[in-house]
Amino acid sequence: MDSSNALTSANIRFHLFRTLVLPMLPMLPDAPAQQVPPPVVIGAHGGSGTRVLPRALRLAGFWMGSWVNPRTEDAMSTRFFLQRYFEQAMADEPAQRVELERLFRALIRGHRVRMPDPSSAWGWKNPRSMWVIPFLARLYPGMRFIHLVRDGRDVALSKNLNLLRKHGTWLLGEQSPEADPVRSQLRLWALGNAIAARDGKRLLGDNYLHLSYEALCWAPRETLARMYDHVGQSVSRPMLDRAQQLVVPPSSINAWRNSEHECLHQPNPEISAVLRRFGYSTEGAESV
Repeated sequence: MDSSNALTSANIRFHLFRTLVLPMLPMLPDAPAQQVPPPVVIGAHGGSGTRVLPRALRLAGFWMGSWVNPRTEDAMSTRFFLQRYFEQAMADEPAQRVELERLFRALIRGHRVRMPDPSSAWGWKNPRSMWVIPFLARLYPGMRFIHLVRDGRDVALSKNLNLLRKHGTWLLGEQSPEADPVRSQLRLWALGNAIAARDGKRLLGDNYLHLSYEALCWAPRETLARMYDHVGQSVSRPMLDRAQQLVVPPSSINAWRNSEHECLHQPNPEISAVLRRFGYSTEGAESV
């Protein structure tokens, strides 16, 4: 399936979700809290290659939803919520918490619809989840969060500008962040990943896991084993063999080195610090 057909399929599926699932949410019973284990949540900056992780979790028996984007593996329920309430959830104003939490819980019931066993391991993938960890941690204090980080200089070249277009002005405090999308994407990458690491470690402790996308590509077996261990899932060698085959390293790794964008070769000190924090060399070149 080419990218245009995949995009059409995703839009059709999202339309069906809104048409078929959303109207039935008020009628869906809320499973007793003791029957619902804490979820596994996958977040990252868009374009970081997260789609392989929910597929690997499905192999191990995790319910990652039946209503998902077939191209990206994003859960339709969290997409619906974060498209409309991302800024409110991130701002986390006490006056709005009760209503936002009610809406989110209702949408998660839609995510869990058709789940054969409500007590089985489950979760979702949505890149923007990394921005709203405090909101999610209050709802699911025992959740396990997987934070996938890809070199921000490659991410800045991604054609995935959804976050920048919809929330770039609010997040970056700029009137026209799309005027220089590569620079703005790099700033968003640094800001979002720094926030996710800070909130993940502060609020979740050992339930927060940072994984490197490059490590996933170069050492898939070892990296996936770390993920399975983090979520408490024992897997066999054949299972790891199957999961490893899901990883297909793209040709775009280190594409930034051939880019003419100066901001990628001479990132400012703040962005350089975030790059180094996640293990990426800045080769000593920084702008002033």
